[in-house]
Amino acid sequence: KFKKRDPHLEDLISINTLNVDHPARQFVSSRKIPEEFYSDLYLCPKFFKWSKIQSQQEHPRLVIPFRDEAGEVFAAQGRAFGKETPKYLTIKFDDKPKIFGLDRIDFSRRFYVVEGPIDSLFLDNCLAVAGADFRSLPPGDTTIVLDNEPRSREIIKQMERLVHQNYELVIWPDTITQKDINDMVLAGQQNIQITIDNNTFSGLEAKMKLAAWKRI
Repeated sequence: KFKKRDPHLEDLISINTLNVDHPARQFVSSRKIPEEFYSDLYLCPKFFKWSKIQSQQEHPRLVIPFRDEAGEVFAAQGRAFGKETPKYLTIKFDDKPKIFGLDRIDFSRRFYVVEGPIDSLFLDNCLAVAGADFRSLPPGDTTIVLDNEPRSREIIKQMERLVHQNYELVIWPDTITQKDINDMVLAGQQNIQITIDNNTFSGLEAKMKLAAWKRI
C-alpha cells in the first residue's frame, strides 16, 4: 500500500530505494520484516540532528513512522542498528497517544495489540502501543499480546492490570521460549497467529493461566 510522503520524513531514505546490499536494507531483511512494509521504513543517517534531540553522539537509525487513521505522520520511532542505547527513541510531532498502525487497522473485526511496532508487522490487523497506556486504545474486539517474559515483574503487573480490566490477553505456552514475535519469526516458529488465538484468555481463566505462567 502506497504511503504518502510526509514533511516530517524529508531527509530520510526509504528502505525500498536502497540497494539490496546496503547495510540498512540488509538489517531490515535480517529481521525478516515483510517487504510490503519497506516503502514506509526509513534510513535516517543522522538521527539526533534530524530529531532535534541534543546528544553528544550521532549515528544512523531505522525510522518507523506512526500514522493516524488518515495516514498523517504524528510520531516516529528510531531503532538502533547496532548496540547503541537506548535501542528505541520515539519522538512525537503531535500530542497523540503513541499507537502504531492506526492507518491500516480494521476496527470492525478483532484486532491485536503488541508492544513494538516491528512485532505488529507480523500479525494480521495489529496495533502497537510503543509505551502508550493501554487505556488509550480505541474500543473494539481486542487481544493484548505482551512480550513473553514471565520473569519480568513489570510485565506481570501489567498483565494483572489488564486481566482486572477484563481485557483478553495472550499467555504464552511453555513451548514458546522467545521474548517477542520478531524473535519467534527469526527462530522459525510457525503459525504464530494461531498460537496467539489458541492461548488467549480472560477473566478467571486468565488469572489461573497467569499464576502458572509466572512460575510462582
